[in-house]
Amino acid sequence: MLDMRAILRLFLRKPRWRRDITITSTSAATTGAESVRPGGELPSASAYPVFPPPPPGFIIRSRSQYLDSIVARRFGAPQGYFEDSPLFALYRLYEFIVLDRHLDYRNALEYFWRRHIWKLEDIPDPQDDDPERYAFLAGCTCLLARSFNQRVELGLRRENPPLITPEEAETARNVPSHLRPWERVPKWAEKVAPLKDTLFLPTHEGETIKDQHDPRADPDFKAKNILLWTPHIFFT
Repeated sequence: MLDMRAILRLFLRKPRWRRDITITSTSAATTGAESVRPGGELPSASAYPVFPPPPPGFIIRSRSQYLDSIVARRFGAPQGYFEDSPLFALYRLYEFIVLDRHLDYRNALEYFWRRHIWKLEDIPDPQDDDPERYAFLAGCTCLLARSFNQRVELGLRRENPPLITPEEAETARNVPSHLRPWERVPKWAEKVAPLKDTLFLPTHEGETIKDQHDPRADPDFKAKNILLWTPHIFFT
């Protein structure tokens, strides 16, 4: 029997993508596009994430060790990729939601929001072969849509600069609802079937929602038979 550390090393070592991914550009600091100087030492495999990451249950059982592996990363995209993609970003969000890392998943939401060419409905179907991970990814797209549409309701747009004038904000608030850029979850996420067995996700403090009637349970994850506390996804 392999111990937990040995299993984690296997997950972190073995790439499991089985299909090509269309990638769009982002900054070198988060994706692995950093150049290696002549004579410099190449980054180790632990500096890169491996996609897809382990299923939710595994991450929960090895929470501390898995978080250490994330902290050790220098790049946001897997080894061999020099640009980021919506799927890479979605899987990173997945990791932080599973780990209940509030600041990290809020940063991941903000990062996705600022890449306005990444329309949520266009996120490619990962065709993930793990049912729990696939259902969780679908739930993450719902979080993105709810978070973004709350901003759209306030008149914000993803292409806006970080700071806008009061006059610009007032003009944005007066845009009719039917002209606003509402986001939609991708069709594949809507079609992902609920899990046969309920998946319980504890908070970072170890608290777990016990049943479907708990008002603290996130509604979109609950629809996939996943019980976790509703994440803090609203910014304004």
